[in-house]
Amino acid sequence: MVIIGLSLLVLVTIVLSANRTALKEDLATLHTGFYQTQRDTIQYRVANVIEQIEFEKSNTERILKNDIKNRVDEAVAAANNIYAQNQHLNKSTVSKMITDALRPIRFNNDRGYFFIYQLDGTNVMHPILPHVEGKSLWDLQDARGAFVIRDSAELAQTQTQAFHRWWWVKPDAIDQEFDKIGYLSLFKPFNWFIGAGDYVVDVEEDIQHRLIQRFSDYSYGEGGYIFIMNSKGELLSHPNQSLIGVGRLDAQDSNGTYYIQELINQARSGGGFVEYQSSYTPIGTMTPDKISYVNYLPDWDWIIGTGVYTEKIDGFLAEREALIQQKNSEEVLKITFLGIVVSLVLAALSLFIGNAVGHRFLRLQHKIKQDFHELEETKNQLQYLALHDSLTELPNRLFLIEFIDRQIKKCQLNGQSLAIMFVDLDDFKKVNDAFGHSIGDRLLAKVGAQFETLLNQDEIVARFGGDEFVFCFSNLSSVLEAEEKGAQISQTFLSDFLIAGKVISSTCSIGVSIYPQDARDSEELIAKADTALYTSKARKKGQILFYDESINQQVQYELTLEKELRCALERNELSMVYQPQIALSNGKLEGVEALIRWENPTLGHVSPVELIRKAEEIGLIHDIGKFVIERSCQQIIEHYPNGANSIALSINVSPSQLIAKGFVDTLTAIVDARGIARERITVEITENVLINDLELVTPILKQIREQDFSISLDDFGTGFSSLSYLSNLPITEIKIDRSFIDKLLVSKQSDALIKAIIAIGDSHSLTVVAEGIESLDQYRKLNQYQCNLGQGYYFSKPILIQELVNYRNDRTLD
Repeated sequence: MVIIGLSLLVLVTIVLSANRTALKEDLATLHTGFYQTQRDTIQYRVANVIEQIEFEKSNTERILKNDIKNRVDEAVAAANNIYAQNQHLNKSTVSKMITDALRPIRFNNDRGYFFIYQLDGTNVMHPILPHVEGKSLWDLQDARGAFVIRDSAELAQTQTQAFHRWWWVKPDAIDQEFDKIGYLSLFKPFNWFIGAGDYVVDVEEDIQHRLIQRFSDYSYGEGGYIFIMNSKGELLSHPNQSLIGVGRLDAQDSNGTYYIQELINQARSGGGFVEYQSSYTPIGTMTPDKISYVNYLPDWDWIIGTGVYTEKIDGFLAEREALIQQKNSEEVLKITFLGIVVSLVLAALSLFIGNAVGHRFLRLQHKIKQDFHELEETKNQLQYLALHDSLTELPNRLFLIEFIDRQIKKCQLNGQSLAIMFVDLDDFKKVNDAFGHSIGDRLLAKVGAQFETLLNQDEIVARFGGDEFVFCFSNLSSVLEAEEKGAQISQTFLSDFLIAGKVISSTCSIGVSIYPQDARDSEELIAKADTALYTSKARKKGQILFYDESINQQVQYELTLEKELRCALERNELSMVYQPQIALSNGKLEGVEALIRWENPTLGHVSPVELIRKAEEIGLIHDIGKFVIERSCQQIIEHYPNGANSIALSINVSPSQLIAKGFVDTLTAIVDARGIARERITVEITENVLINDLELVTPILKQIREQDFSISLDDFGTGFSSLSYLSNLPITEIKIDRSFIDKLLVSKQSDALIKAIIAIGDSHSLTVVAEGIESLDQYRKLNQYQCNLGQGYYFSKPILIQELVNYRNDRTLD
């Protein structure tokens, strides 16, 4: 009894020690993993901000050129207007009227002004150097020896309108040369050229100010913000306005660390993380301990960073640790109780053994018989191991097939049915990745034990491999009984599993085949149940699906679809069609929506919905999306050049394509390479991309709009929160879903909704497009409601570019 008691005590001690060790490891893993997640999050936010800044920097020269061109065009228009209205006056009077009108105009923060020269180099007007007016500056050279006025006059005379570039000193820095870009336009009535210019560095400073203002207003989560400072320790952007512009290189925390200097050093050495005590704490934060990630932009001498206060991390971890420790304590109590019970049982057993020793000689005569009995048990045990899974102790595949074959014979005799249910745990790999394979094995064992409780006579569940289980239910009289069995399996996962202090949620997908209608042998029944399972998981996880021939056909179709799509671009099977968009007020062709088509030698015409779904599934959506942009821009600019007779082009963009890194750069590069004006391009998105990741998509949409592209919200009115997007996102167009247009003439509710959507678009200055117009009455009603554009089979089906060129709209309100 003493030996048994000591052994049990040692065993319980070992179990409790192992439990404490596992608890410590679990807490350490939780702490490390969560801290790493927070670090990755703030590093990503800094990288995203830097990407936006680099994007803005790359557009400096384009913004400058666009601005001064617009200014000079306005000035020339004003001069032409004055001249047209006063042709009866003499030239000197009209000249004075023009110069008086243009002389006081300033722009670009009062840096910009207009200058006027005759084509022989004589200055007509110079607002900031009036002493040169009337003088010839024909031989004026810039800081690098170029003849500024002479070259400008030649450009104006030969090209009428042109950009010019020279190097010049600035009024506030006369000892340094700066790159200056000007724009010239010929004023033909007086043989003048009117121009304006600005320094590239000044425009870059304007962009810096705009970015600083943007990031000053940027916040996320609870107290999250972006800060920007220079290498002198002066904050440029920060929620605490009192710290802006203050040199803080000598700032120390309570540990004596010069944390501003440390942030600067870390950023300039390639970027990284810094832990310190911040002098600023947002509302709701009590302690200053903080982890920040910083990086450096050397061109602007900007250190950009953001961080997270460890108080919020520690608070979350404390709650999780308390929960884990509570569950662990409950488990320790169970182990202790079990130890006491086992001790009592073993004590009683030891007394019994002690008493039995006295009768040892009496039992000796039964020794031989007992040995034979043990050999029989050993044989049975070996046979059991050969037919059962060692982890779950359920029957294995060999046992299962033999059992199914036996039950098939019984069903043949009694005329009953048999159901094979192939069960797979959804996302089991995530359990292994998150908690480890040992926890995954324990989950499988626990699931197997619960599966056994569902069985009746002549029924079996086997572990087929990995996270797959197979049930065999025999003597079924109808498919309804099989459905009830499948429902019982699914209900096993309604409650969470508690394993080693971890709460694990799971679901399962089930594929079912029935004997005799689906197959008549075990191997084929299992294979078809597996096929049904595969199809069920592809459609939606957590469902039960019965096999039928359409499932097999669908699987074969999916395999063929994937194989053919991978070669579709190379074989030039994809093409573009265009559906006209008509101005409802006058019937004029205003634009087209580009739509992709796929004609395959094996599959024939493939639905665009199927094409896009499969492309997203196998990772080809980015290549196909790029093809759509390139091909549609190429065909439209070829037949509809920029100018008065051009038409707009709408291009659909999938959610995964939109959020891919560098999408805006790719779109801009393709459009500019084809030479089509950006203002003609509309990017169409659906509401689901906004619902799924609004925070990630918002800056991307703003970049698209800043590049002069339009943005259309497709299927408007069918989502959950479309109205909120109009106020917070740079949407320029909304499209009324065809489901509302179909019911326009028969449903008062649809009629009211359409009027409301058009009113919403009008109040937000948005273009409203009606999709799916198929009748004259629909056309008249929408025109009456002042809808802007319409498309649908009433005007035209989607057509090839050759048909579009010859398209003439003969549909009118008459």
